[in-house]
Amino acid sequence: PAPPLIRTVQTGGFSFFVVGLGMTAFAKPAMPPSDLLNLLKSRGLIVGDDAHALRRLRHIGYYRLSGYMLPYQQGGNGPDRHVFKSGTTFEQVVRLYVFDRKLRLLFLDAIERVEISVRAAMSGQAAVSGGSHWYTDPANFSMIDHTRYMAEIDKQLDKSTDVFIDHYYTKYTSPPMPPAWMLFECMSFGTVCLTVKGMSASLAHELLTDFTLNQKTLASWLHCLSYVRNLCAHHSRLWNRVFTIKPTVPYARRAEVPDNKRLHAQAVSICVLLDAVAPDHDWAKKLSALFDQYPDIPLYPMGFIADWKSLPTWQRALA
Repeated sequence: PAPPLIRTVQTGGFSFFVVGLGMTAFAKPAMPPSDLLNLLKSRGLIVGDDAHALRRLRHIGYYRLSGYMLPYQQGGNGPDRHVFKSGTTFEQVVRLYVFDRKLRLLFLDAIERVEISVRAAMSGQAAVSGGSHWYTDPANFSMIDHTRYMAEIDKQLDKSTDVFIDHYYTKYTSPPMPPAWMLFECMSFGTVCLTVKGMSASLAHELLTDFTLNQKTLASWLHCLSYVRNLCAHHSRLWNRVFTIKPTVPYARRAEVPDNKRLHAQAVSICVLLDAVAPDHDWAKKLSALFDQYPDIPLYPMGFIADWKSLPTWQRALA
């Protein structure tokens, strides 16, 4: 028998050794789309147009679509767990996939506006208050290891291909780092979120005036949206996802966000932030229109209640 597999898993800044017991060697062969389609049919999936289904399997991929098959299958641990519920069609599965793709694009659009606004605050309000190179001063931080923070910034600058960064280093001899308005245009969104979390309270005050949130809540929401952004950028599923990175829910909003593990919590965060940085936004209306376009797709797996539009955040945004 093969020896137990030992892996190192990192989470929350800690490393753990995970030992896999009772495991076997992977031996599943790759299958052509025609064989995969026959497999789905053998499990009870109704396929109306074989040519169309084969095209979808070829250009989307069986494995990616399989995540959207789960709600239509028997589930559980029995031998029939992959059998489809009676009447399920291939088009239903694809329709759920297309809905999720449109949902990701909608979230990406909103997160982009929030992200750019935060980057502008780092370059503008924070720089006006703390100086052009405020991020280099440990006195402007209180919640993070500033030495490690600067090492990460230096690493990202080394990888930067932005023309304005090259221009800074070919024209200026000092300081050794570019000003904030250059830096925060090329840093990862994760580093931007870490900056918000680690800023001193006095400097954060200058930043928070535009976002109407306290520092802890804003940092939490941005961290969560950074994760959602990465999911969207890698075409991962949003529908029916249980989030491990969850937004802090202020006491005043707990009645409308009782479950912060589902997408509704992220959607409320986006809507509140857009209300602050782009009061004329129509994102909530676009979200509502998408849901109306797919009335057959349940919203509860995303944490939306049946009368979600009556909640205070959505009432204001949809007015």
